[in-house]
Amino acid sequence: MPVLLLYFEPAELDPGLVAQAEAAAPDMRVVVTRDAAAIDTLRDEIEIAAGHVPPELALSLPRLRWLQQWGAGADWLLRHPEAATRDFILTNASGVHAIPISEQIIGTLLMFARGLHRAVRAQERRSWWRPQQSELFELAGKTMLLVGVGAIGARTAEIARSLGMRVEAIRRDPSVGVPGVELSPGRIGCASGCRTPMSSC
Repeated sequence: MPVLLLYFEPAELDPGLVAQAEAAAPDMRVVVTRDAAAIDTLRDEIEIAAGHVPPELALSLPRLRWLQQWGAGADWLLRHPEAATRDFILTNASGVHAIPISEQIIGTLLMFARGLHRAVRAQERRSWWRPQQSELFELAGKTMLLVGVGAIGARTAEIARSLGMRVEAIRRDPSVGVPGVELSPGRIGCASGCRTPMSSC
């Protein structure tokens, strides 16, 4: 029976997600493992693989028809040009990280703006950190520069605007608008006061 390999440790996946995979592929055996020995015994049966599958493993599967990678980027193809000779479909998970990554970006901005990283270190030393006014700044009124405005960039821009920031962005195709974002196909000067460009995608 053809195998659908979910390249995870069994404890990493919710049983409900595994059940969904089984329901979506009733004619396949769903296997959840990252164990090299177990995968080796299934090598000739794996037709679909999903997860953080190492490129070397994926390219060694003779019957692979579909590889669903768990991230958005596929730069590994540059290091493995032989993949172009293989007949399989490659799909990615573009867009699924928009909320956690945008919150990470905004959280980091707030940390530096309000000196929270220094305050936490002082707290661990049981001392009181009294910042100078020049050591802190407010995000409201500042300009954020995004390099790329995909799902992550658009979500980051939305949160930044809600904090009173102005958002500029460089995008490959500026004709595709993003609400509240000033787009450009080339370099952007931060005349209104960018402190740190934020790279997103």
